[in-house]
Amino acid sequence: MNLQTNVLIIGAGHMGLALGSRLKVLNIDYLILDKHKYVGDQWRKRYQGLTLFTPNKLNRLPDFYIPHSQGDYLTKDEFADYLSEFALHHQLAIKTNCHVLRVTHDGINGFSVFTEHGVIKAKQIVLATGAFNTPVKLFNEGAQFIQLDLEQLQRMDFKNQQILVVGDGASGRQIAKKLSDKNKVYLAKGKKRNLFPEHILGLKTFSFLEWLGLLRLPKSFKIAQFLKSRDPFPDTNINNEALIALGVDLKSRVVSVGYNCVTFDNGEKLTPHMMINAVGYKDDFSFIDIPQLYNGNSEFDISAAETLGIFKIGQPWQHNRASGLICGAEFEVENVLKKLNCA
Repeated sequence: MNLQTNVLIIGAGHMGLALGSRLKVLNIDYLILDKHKYVGDQWRKRYQGLTLFTPNKLNRLPDFYIPHSQGDYLTKDEFADYLSEFALHHQLAIKTNCHVLRVTHDGINGFSVFTEHGVIKAKQIVLATGAFNTPVKLFNEGAQFIQLDLEQLQRMDFKNQQILVVGDGASGRQIAKKLSDKNKVYLAKGKKRNLFPEHILGLKTFSFLEWLGLLRLPKSFKIAQFLKSRDPFPDTNINNEALIALGVDLKSRVVSVGYNCVTFDNGEKLTPHMMINAVGYKDDFSFIDIPQLYNGNSEFDISAAETLGIFKIGQPWQHNRASGLICGAEFEVENVLKKLNCA
């Protein structure tokens, strides 16, 4: 496979698909790559029981219908199917099962993108790998107990196990809640969590925030900075009291994972049958082999990248609270279009 395109989009999530559909309408040459076998698989492969926390009307992609769900919120599989339908409806140029291995810069000739199936030449690249790119792993390869991360939890049919969930964000709390009915579950907490009510004045809270315009406030605004600092998520019966009532044992922060036990910052130790790592995610752009795009701390420098023609889209708080949400897709797409050389 040897191809050439103007705009190469890496990632067929909601942002990558929305950008592709817009480029197609504008008759700009583009190609979307995704490492998964089918569009939407990045959601299908997430942990069992995962739902979106935004109401359906905020999950509508541009020029497409509002998705519907059987419950109050879209399940991961319902949203995966919605993404697949969107790609099919717009007949987008996508190569799935195509893992990007390495990206180099060829000077005035643009970029060479090395994949498992060959090399693709591109004038510009958009990183649409999303907010949940690579799980942070707090593992000890020599530990005697089972260790799993979020990508290994498509099925959670565990019974009569002592399970330690490390990380008490929305994912960790949802997992602890789901597993508590058939297992003894421990939840290791980290920083203070701020949960907000699921409904305000009869509206789902995210709908209320959208109505007030708070989701689209520039991140430089003080109110936006306050929201970002608190990083709240909806309380779908996953607060401390609710979890304790289900039998979940709350623990302090994990400081080390040893051979036969986990140690908490208060000195307490626990030997679980299984440890589930729900610490969170991090960006991983190590496949971009362009040394000048990394600063002294080996961090990816997006400002330097944009001067070469590499752009990010859909990162949390990239411009505002909606940047990483589906409802922010239209704004984020238009923002990238202003930066792209579409001649």
